[in-house]
Amino acid sequence: MTMEQIEKTAATLRNTCVSKVNANMDTVLAIQKGEFPDDRSLKCYTHCIMKTIRTYKNGRVDEGMMLKQLDLMMPADIAVLMKETTKICAAEPPTGDDCETTFNFVKCSYNNDPDHFFFP
Repeated sequence: MTMEQIEKTAATLRNTCVSKVNANMDTVLAIQKGEFPDDRSLKCYTHCIMKTIRTYKNGRVDEGMMLKQLDLMMPADIAVLMKETTKICAAEPPTGDDCETTFNFVKCSYNNDPDHFFFP
């Protein structure tokens, strides 16, 4: 996929999940800048996205599906870097709360490699 196609897909996902969990769009967009406030709607937004793209199931980040999605969606040179971060962050134990677990994964991903971070 081209970056333009990726952004278009991300915008569709973003709009759907913002609406579903009643998240604030500005707060959601701030994730790309590394802003992760302790906001329940934002946390549940991360869960909505990951559940929708099938990278979260049974209370855990689905590392295998995440790696497949990266291969399908991202340019190869970026996917390689993002896979390393995915492996590190998917190893974090679940919290028992789906929204909290996905939020922690997304935050870990940003903190491990902010230069190659992407989340819809």
